[in-house]
Amino acid sequence: MKNQNGNIVTNITLSILVVAIGGLLYTLWKRQPENSVVNNIIENHETHQHDHKKLNASVFSDGLNKPESQFTQEPDETGAGIVNTAIFNIDINGDKLSDKITRIRHESGTAHFWDEYKIEINQNGKYKNITPNGFRTTIGAECALQQLQFKFKPYFHVVKISRQWKGTWDSPSMATRTIYTLDDNKFVSAPPQQLGVVCDVTELFKE
Repeated sequence: MKNQNGNIVTNITLSILVVAIGGLLYTLWKRQPENSVVNNIIENHETHQHDHKKLNASVFSDGLNKPESQFTQEPDETGAGIVNTAIFNIDINGDKLSDKITRIRHESGTAHFWDEYKIEINQNGKYKNITPNGFRTTIGAECALQQLQFKFKPYFHVVKISRQWKGTWDSPSMATRTIYTLDDNKFVSAPPQQLGVVCDVTELFKE
């Protein structure tokens, strides 16, 4: 009789364990799609970070050194928006007054971003905006379509190298170089010069 009761208790205990294990396996199975979505989000985020690191690691400088001041901002929930503003106080016209160059970094929430530039001449403490149209970069994960470089010797000038979009980011097209100089506190530009068909215009600044 005791053996019979013991067998009943054992069977009940085994049944409870089987149900508990089954419930645990079902719960883990149900959570798998959610975890997959989270993993995909993490992987995409890491991919974009990798793309940024790859672009930032490229050997290129816009010619602007340490800024006089700068501040950062948080992008929106999609990762887009202005994230950094840097101000450079530099005498660009030789009148011994500090003029102002502002560089604004825009993020798009993807591997693509751009820098926008603003150049202001100091006129007795009042700043006048003399920025030419299109003074910004165009940078993708695969290639840069437009870059600017500021040069201060032997005189102040800005070199812009750009090419047209051609279907995809990594489809090469003809790149042109335009040089901007100052004349009576205004920017003037020489006729654009064709340089060659490339994907990343950054390469052409090394020549």
